[in-house]
Amino acid sequence: MLTREEYIRQSVEINLFFLRIIKEHLIFAAASFTPKDTKLITESINLKMQFEQLLSRTIPLADGLISQEVLSSGEIVTPFTLKAELATQHYTGIPIETRLTRAQTVIRPALNNNIVMGLENHVFMLNEHALKLTCYAISTKKKLYKDVVECKTFTHLYPELLHHVIEEAGYYFEILKKLQRRDDMTITLKKIVEYQVFWNHIMSEHGEFIRGMLDPSEEELIDIADKFADEFDDLFKAAKDASEKAAMEVVTKKSTEETSKFREFKMQGTKGIIDCKIKSVILPLLADHVLRESSHYLRLLKCFKRLEEE
Repeated sequence: MLTREEYIRQSVEINLFFLRIIKEHLIFAAASFTPKDTKLITESINLKMQFEQLLSRTIPLADGLISQEVLSSGEIVTPFTLKAELATQHYTGIPIETRLTRAQTVIRPALNNNIVMGLENHVFMLNEHALKLTCYAISTKKKLYKDVVECKTFTHLYPELLHHVIEEAGYYFEILKKLQRRDDMTITLKKIVEYQVFWNHIMSEHGEFIRGMLDPSEEELIDIADKFADEFDDLFKAAKDASEKAAMEVVTKKSTEETSKFREFKMQGTKGIIDCKIKSVILPLLADHVLRESSHYLRLLKCFKRLEEE
């Protein structure tokens, strides 16, 4: 069972990461509809604003509480995030609350293990609100996915990308439920396998989406993205098949190496898109979004490696 300190810190860290991820999913959805679907655009923007409100509640809680490891990982914000938001807002006309990004750049790490009294209830209520809002977002995304594959609605997002964001929201939802139950979150071999099965699959799809959203003239970048998609698909299968510690250590090592290289590729891609050096239909904020997800996964992998060595 989680201690009070573990519950508070882990809750704030996971909300700080995923509330931003989910609200950006809604930005990408809103930007993908045709002028006919003004209702869907409005609904997506309104739901996005509710996630922004929850994120605005999380940031003050995080200051002086979360680990330096999380803050320095690049999963919360990157050097490109603010520019990516401003560019995406300019291209789409969708309002983005950039003050949240500015506030996140000045969050201070925890200096000690002292948790302010009374914080547990605030965090509990934050998690409850996040659960309800994420549940609603998942049902909304599932309906959209169904309408798209049945050709009732058109969007510029791939159906598989819609399914991808449903999976990510579901992953966040399950973590929140475990936190609210105070489940033991100790990393075991089984959990290392589960995490790598999930994230290697996500990374593989990132490679596929990047490949498909680059301009056909960007042949070299397309080839690189395609290779990453194949590499992570192999790692996804290897993680599913790993049943012993030794086998999982091999997968963890290879996953760490590939995620590090993929993050560097995404970093250069994000800069290139923001600087108008790469031709694509990738929104700048989407490029920064997948970069942060790689940084989050890389931090988890480094944690797994330390545990495997103990």
